[in-house]
Amino acid sequence: MNRLFTRISLGAAALVLALAVPAVAEEKSLLAADGTLYEVQSGTAADLGLAPGSVEPDDYVIEWTAHAQDGSVRLGIVPGTQDRNVKRNLDLAFDEPTGSLLLLWKEELTPVNVLQIGVLRDGAWKTSVLLPNLGMSRAYNPQMRLSHTTVHWTGDNGEALSADRSILSIVWWEESQYAQARYAPIFLDEENFDFTNVAVYDLPVLSGGGGPTTYEDVASGAYLFPALHSDGPGGAILASFADLNKRRNVVVRITFPTDLGTPGEGNITWMRRHIPIVGEVGDAPPAPTAPVRIASMGTALGAGYRPTFYWRDADRLLYTRFDGREWNSVKAIQLGDTMSYERALSLVLGMASAN
Repeated sequence: MNRLFTRISLGAAALVLALAVPAVAEEKSLLAADGTLYEVQSGTAADLGLAPGSVEPDDYVIEWTAHAQDGSVRLGIVPGTQDRNVKRNLDLAFDEPTGSLLLLWKEELTPVNVLQIGVLRDGAWKTSVLLPNLGMSRAYNPQMRLSHTTVHWTGDNGEALSADRSILSIVWWEESQYAQARYAPIFLDEENFDFTNVAVYDLPVLSGGGGPTTYEDVASGAYLFPALHSDGPGGAILASFADLNKRRNVVVRITFPTDLGTPGEGNITWMRRHIPIVGEVGDAPPAPTAPVRIASMGTALGAGYRPTFYWRDADRLLYTRFDGREWNSVKAIQLGDTMSYERALSLVLGMASAN
């Protein structure tokens, strides 16, 4: 227990600023393929301007709105989100095959937190605690990414069958016995949005590492923000994360079996259909040029899966890139009337993908 509290206190040194800032409204938006614009906001009822009487002004809620192409608007509070717990790190995805809006968020409890997910399908919400953190562990900076692939199996009469599979991948940084990135895949086509039996993996273990970790001489920005990326049309996912045991920044490629065999508990091939197939494709030292304290940071992957970290600091967009030998010094793009944040980010992402 003493080691656990020591680890949490070390990690907290980089997080005090974020935890001390009062919760303010946070928002996220997404445009679906059918032209529907979805928007979600989290904050207190007072922050969001909700009518007095419907909720208490100090209650934290997540409000959603859907603007359809025919001009109709649907809105409301995501069920189960009205309480005194702060909601952060909103993330949205839309799964076109199932027509489902997916909402991920982190809910702050005391002294732990949980990751929650909501699904809007056929006009109704279903919410669930996705990944409860046991003991004294805490999760940071969750994000998700959808991927699709075609799977094949053998029917009851020996016929060859196939279907498109929707996989929701979720990654986050967790501080518990060890400080490490964790990964959870959800198979939307099979689980009928029941998230009670989701498998959770330690990413360092999946890549052949794992074990005791230390923060010594590593900037918090170099490890607190694991990221997910798509890798081509085949449905593969890339996960970029820091392994504090090996003291390396690692990129792994994650796929799943597509030949499922014959359904049945006695078929090993079928029982292995949810087990990730992982291969390391990129490796770099921890970035000494990463920021020590930052609320948000992004990762772009270029040729050879070399990472570029980028973040905003007031009126500047900063970035640092691994060139295959070393991390380059931090560069800056000044934001202003002729250089919006969106334009600057597009330039950085273009540079990162081309190098």
